[in-house]
Amino acid sequence: MSAPSPSAPGYLWVLSDPGEQATLEEFQDWYDNEHVPLRMEHIPEFETGARYEAADGQTPGWSAAYDIRSVALFSDNKYTRLRANRSPREGALVARLGVLDRRTAEKLGETRPPPPASEAPKFVLTAASEERPDESELRLFEGQEGWRRSHYHRVYDSLIIGYGKEAKSNVAPKFVVIHEFDTEAYTSSSAYPKATEGKTEVRRWKLYKATPNTAPKDA
Repeated sequence: MSAPSPSAPGYLWVLSDPGEQATLEEFQDWYDNEHVPLRMEHIPEFETGARYEAADGQTPGWSAAYDIRSVALFSDNKYTRLRANRSPREGALVARLGVLDRRTAEKLGETRPPPPASEAPKFVLTAASEERPDESELRLFEGQEGWRRSHYHRVYDSLIIGYGKEAKSNVAPKFVVIHEFDTEAYTSSSAYPKATEGKTEVRRWKLYKATPNTAPKDA
């Protein structure tokens, strides 16, 4: 799949689950106290960062989402070195995770800019497919109680690994529309079937923690 222009805004969406070989406690401690800080405290291009817990009972049970200033970051050494030089702790834990599904995307459109961490949406609906969605899908929930914004992306690179699994590239659906809300009232709205019909992958999430970016602007 072709890469976007380096100036295109980016989006990083990671689904994960500790599985049976790691405990939830060590998974959370690693994510909250090592993985996220290395990004949100040192790389200013990470404009937002938030973690979500599954609200639909499906697995993987966790996801992380980041708005990125531009996709150029994904090939920049200050980002790529994080995986190339994992700490011993991180390397050992990643090898035991049930799944780590990383999706690198370019942002195609949004109804409004992402909010600061203090105003992060409480609930998220992700609807992924192989076909590029019509831009009108961004307005499906307009007027719905609790709707904050919608945005959509093209996933141009992906990699899934996990305990007992071989690494597989480009396995994620090619496009995703993401709808953000302050309540779960959207699930009973007339727009919900329209937003999810025919989609390859539909997931519902609730906010676990949002993290502000505190990196120096010249980092």
